[in-house]
Amino acid sequence: MSNAPTDHPIDVRSIPPRDRHPTIFDTWHALPEDGAILLTNDHDPIPLYYQFAAEWTGQFHWDYLQQGPQVWQVRIRKGPFPDPGFQPKPGTRGSCRPAAVPIAFVPSHTLDVRPILDAGGSPCDAIEDAVSRLIPGQSLVILAPFEPVPLYTKLGRCGFGHRTTHLPDGSWRVEFLPESDASAESFAGCGCHAG
Repeated sequence: MSNAPTDHPIDVRSIPPRDRHPTIFDTWHALPEDGAILLTNDHDPIPLYYQFAAEWTGQFHWDYLQQGPQVWQVRIRKGPFPDPGFQPKPGTRGSCRPAAVPIAFVPSHTLDVRPILDAGGSPCDAIEDAVSRLIPGQSLVILAPFEPVPLYTKLGRCGFGHRTTHLPDGSWRVEFLPESDASAESFAGCGCHAG
């Protein structure tokens, strides 16, 4: 089987157990958008699926390529995926497994401010509008020609964390993620004009 150009193979069978998840997550964080981990294991990596579902909801696609009994292989792709590609079925891989809980995937709202800035305008109104239209649990992705550092503090005060990626074309992709205790009301007045 040939790997896609963006596949990063990890064979965890030769990695000490305590180092497996850190190795996988370090690789995941370093992956570009549309990159993938090609994971090989000697058992079903379903616990890893649950961790991805909890931490990166809507940001990964899980595809079993081989399902035992000696070798398990899964491709975990990085990117915006409303559907993770795999949903565990209760009782299919162990009698002690609880029923799967459906995960509501809310796609990110993306705002590309590069055309606004290229035209000599200010993106503040567009950012304010985008923040005000977010639904609970939805993140805001801003594409900018520079790292929008002031927004980290401004949106941080409104209950957003952020994840930043410097893109190959020199642009920046920043995903502002609502914290679990943030509500839509706490986002009112967030953005460029907020002090």
